[in-house]
Amino acid sequence: MLLPNKKLHVFLVEDEPTLMDVVEQTITQLGHSVTERAERLEDALSKAAAGGFDVAVLDVNLNGQDSFPVADALIARGIPFVFTTGFGANNLPERFQGGYLLEKPFRLRDIGQMLDRLAQSL
Repeated sequence: MLLPNKKLHVFLVEDEPTLMDVVEQTITQLGHSVTERAERLEDALSKAAAGGFDVAVLDVNLNGQDSFPVADALIARGIPFVFTTGFGANNLPERFQGGYLLEKPFRLRDIGQMLDRLAQSL
């Protein structure tokens, strides 16, 4: 189990560079670090396979491609993650229903609460 003050290493997958920077800054301000970043599906898949992080934040839509293969890879490795999307939970495949989701636009404090939930999954 993760200790409350343990620093999380986060894999951030987001295709909008400005939003990625804002989310990364928030994660850093919360005392954690973004150890991997990806804007494209291929890069995200490669980094998901390589590991080096505790949890992941996945934008559902990456330049028109779903990030679901990345989520599947994370599940296979036992790495908790949260989806971010502006399209709602109804657009997630059934296998991801009931998982962690941040709907855009989300408040930055929501990121902290979600990271706490992910940490409890470790």
